[in-house]
Amino acid sequence: MAPPHAGPSPGAPPDGPSIFPSLRPNAVLSLLTIVALSYLLGAIPWGLVVARAKGVDLRAHGSGNAGATNALRVLGKGPGLLVFLLDFAKGLVAVVLISQLRIGDETLVGLLGSRPELAAAWAATLAGTAAMLGHVFTIWGRLFFGSWKGGKGVATGAGMLAGLAPIPIAIAFALFVAVLAATRYVSLASILGAVSLPLTLLALHFGVGTPFSPPVWIFATVVPAFIVWTHRTNVRRLLDGTEARVGSAKG
Repeated sequence: MAPPHAGPSPGAPPDGPSIFPSLRPNAVLSLLTIVALSYLLGAIPWGLVVARAKGVDLRAHGSGNAGATNALRVLGKGPGLLVFLLDFAKGLVAVVLISQLRIGDETLVGLLGSRPELAAAWAATLAGTAAMLGHVFTIWGRLFFGSWKGGKGVATGAGMLAGLAPIPIAIAFALFVAVLAATRYVSLASILGAVSLPLTLLALHFGVGTPFSPPVWIFATVVPAFIVWTHRTNVRRLLDGTEARVGSAKG
């Protein structure tokens, strides 16, 4: 008579894969779904869509950019504000809603962090980053408008940070408005607003003890460099004195 099964011995690994215990299939699928949906949402080129609805090819006018700034210049205040709000919403929806998606009852703890709040912060940051990259490199623009080139990421990045760090983004927006009012350079206001983000996070952390969130800090440190990169032609025009101000026909 065979002896009864005594179960795993003390110290034995649990059932299932033991080399990469955090790479659970549903967790990986959940993360891939979050990133893919966020990218596809972010890739909707609202500037081009709104302009086409008005019979205008936005890339053939103004700076040729597909974002809210060029929509404001070419289409006017109403359509320009609409494009900004739609682009802003892409980042916010990715962070607040899409990042919450899970396959079954899966959790991202272990895959993205050892604590639920850290895993959730990483998921939200990755979702917002995917949306921002989709806004800049748009597959829908390639399929329906003939080019991968989207906007410069400012509005979608602002929407992302509104979901992740509302106080720093509010301060950045106030700086944006102040610089824009003083100079009428949207590009300069965007760059300075972005650069203020890590400085504001530092001030809040060391000044009033705001909790440290690694994913938010990483994003807020990387995003100013990314915004400067997407505005590199604007920076050259600012240095040359040829950058267009709000209200001008091109830039």
